[in-house]
Amino acid sequence: MHAALAVVSPRTPCIHRSPRARFAAAWVTACLAVAAFAPSAPAQCPPPDPAPPTVPLAQLRAGQYNVGMDGVKQFAQTPLRSRWNQAGGGAAGRAAVDAYLRARPVPVVRGPGGQLHLVDNHHRTTGVYTLSVELGPEFPDYVYYRVIDDLSHLSGAAFWARLIEGGPVVDEKCNVVPGYQHQYLWPYDRGVLQDPNVNPPPMIPGLRDDILRSISANARSVNGYADFEDDETPNPPFVFFYQEFYWANYLRNLVYLQGSAEPWDTRGGNPKAQFVFTVEPGETEDEALKRLAAKAALLCREPVTASLPGAVCGQDVFASFLIDGSDLGAVLWGWGTTVEERYSLPTVDVNRDGEVNGLDLADVLNNWGSCMP
Repeated sequence: MHAALAVVSPRTPCIHRSPRARFAAAWVTACLAVAAFAPSAPAQCPPPDPAPPTVPLAQLRAGQYNVGMDGVKQFAQTPLRSRWNQAGGGAAGRAAVDAYLRARPVPVVRGPGGQLHLVDNHHRTTGVYTLSVELGPEFPDYVYYRVIDDLSHLSGAAFWARLIEGGPVVDEKCNVVPGYQHQYLWPYDRGVLQDPNVNPPPMIPGLRDDILRSISANARSVNGYADFEDDETPNPPFVFFYQEFYWANYLRNLVYLQGSAEPWDTRGGNPKAQFVFTVEPGETEDEALKRLAAKAALLCREPVTASLPGAVCGQDVFASFLIDGSDLGAVLWGWGTTVEERYSLPTVDVNRDGEVNGLDLADVLNNWGSCMP
């Protein structure tokens, strides 16, 4: 396994558990145990700060070059907008959003000259920025933060190299997980490797959309791979930073949508991809995207993805790392259909031949039990 796959991060315990994450800790242990890294000093892990500091978004450097704008609009903006609206906007709305952000400080690394570099929560941070543009100066244009590593003593190439090297992984109790590192920087811009010494990541307002980042999330939402990036999942106690970007890069040359309102080739899509979908007459773009996401989920089950973070066995319908009665029941539920008729659960076609039948049932039974690539 390439060392870059060991991209894991600490999370704080949160509200609810994602069913797909129940067996993720075992997968991380099994998959990353082969990676060896030089020891480094533990990241700072202080108790929660009741009064965390703030940083203006225009002064916060991103840890990546792109963000999935569809996800920002559909998910990250929602809790922010609802708090603003429920309070009636204005000063009361600002106070409501401020309280929400204060309870969720974003993780940053301190760099040369005190520059702060965001390493996670880019969707939420971009949601704050886009709403501040939409709703005006009374909406917060800042986030609260916590420093997880201080690299301000480094400069130039040494600093960027250390960001890519990353730092130690800590669990929810701030204990260092031996032998693992996680990157602080995703060095690809729409799939193209960048030299941050020449072209560093932008400040938060400069993040560009990457449609494949959104598509990889859509594929995960229909069980294409396991979720290691859910910040509301307390188990496992650490997950991958940038997980969905690995899958975005994998899917970039495989799926493409023609006829979208915002052309994909201007959003990081590849019009020469292997599987080109078209918005058909009488069909909405959302319906076309469901078809595409179903195909993407099955492509995520191909053997070539075994080393990607969150890859699961083809017979594991629910991406739980366990093949059991729930997978069997799902195949029976989808019996006799083509996968195109099951956009919400395309992975019932476990052998990926386009139909759900006895071959899929036999495949599940022959691989019963725990299954990890």
